[in-house]
Amino acid sequence: TVVYTYGKCALHDLRRTIGTTAMENLLRNYASAHWYGISTTAEFKAAAQAATSVDLSSFWTTHRIDG
Repeated sequence: TVVYTYGKCALHDLRRTIGTTAMENLLRNYASAHWYGISTTAEFKAAAQAATSVDLSSFWTTHRIDG
């Protein structure tokens, strides 16, 4: 349940929080930067924060995303 439900809900909520355009840019740029590489939670969180001016600290806490 946590892996297959909460993960997709978190991404959906992230899109609603930062906006569709910012989310599309985040995913496109992040996927391109990490193609055939290693992705970490901390790197994704940093990329998401860089994609928006909205402070995402409470978002990560609410969705129990550590790293």
